[in-house]
Amino acid sequence: MKLPVLRLARRDRLLLAAAVLLVVASVLPPVPLARTVVNHLVVFDITQSMYVTDQLRAGRAVSRLEAAREGLVRALAQLPCGSQIGLGIFSSRRTLLLLAPLEVCSNRTGLVQAIRQIDARMAWEDASVIVRGVYSATDVAFELPQHPSVIFMTDGQESPPMAIIPDFDRPKGRIAGMLVGVGGDVPLPIPRLDKQARQVGWWAAGDVVQRPTRAGSARSQEHLSALHGDYLQALAQASGLQYERLDSNSDSALVRMLTDHRFDRSLVVATDVRWLPAALAVLLLAGVFLTVPQHLPHRMTRRIVRWQLRRNRHTL
Repeated sequence: MKLPVLRLARRDRLLLAAAVLLVVASVLPPVPLARTVVNHLVVFDITQSMYVTDQLRAGRAVSRLEAAREGLVRALAQLPCGSQIGLGIFSSRRTLLLLAPLEVCSNRTGLVQAIRQIDARMAWEDASVIVRGVYSATDVAFELPQHPSVIFMTDGQESPPMAIIPDFDRPKGRIAGMLVGVGGDVPLPIPRLDKQARQVGWWAAGDVVQRPTRAGSARSQEHLSALHGDYLQALAQASGLQYERLDSNSDSALVRMLTDHRFDRSLVVATDVRWLPAALAVLLLAGVFLTVPQHLPHRMTRRIVRWQLRRNRHTL
């Protein structure tokens, strides 16, 4: 006995295919795919010079630390899923790991909250030896799985000031990274903070160690702070890192630094591809509901012919 063949109209075939694709989209698990991502340990300088208010965000004057924090918060939303961000702080002579690198898409809320909690209340000493902090940050990154790149955000202000940059006694290039300069060009007074990070005054010349100067040269002003860009460039060269200055008023500035091709990593990441069958289903449904009825062109043709005949009669 020959079974009857079920024949479906074109419209029904499209509807059936769209339904199947929607079912697939609802149950399709993440697919392992190789993606280009980044893996960074972002270290914030939380010493008191980072509270100098010489940065702009959306036209508003903010401190260097706030500009650095909010720059990273904005950047998180633009990093590709699978990328990882860890958090650290620098104070005195070393870097302390706060949070090992976490995947940015599934942990964005927690990362944002953690970033905004970073401030001078976490500092354990008023000293600031940047070079030791940078070397310490590379040590911390080297001990972490996958050896994340170091993004060290600082104004370069040291107290007491270093006369020379010590030799980098680690293998150069074992950790990739960047020193990100945050600060203005005009030296400004440094806020004096209490243990709760509340301003209680300003640091005066007699309160800080001044840099030794030659006889007849201008006196050092270590109680004032501007971005020490030249010093950070020299430190970056000595440690095998890169150096760039942060434009605090540009939301794309830090994203560009974090996604620098020199930090690219190819990782196999569980990727959500459910959008693909869903998009195909939408296209099929559009084909169903936007298809011009077959009889419509014939009706239009007949109307055009009648109109042309009437026009010819009037012309004659």
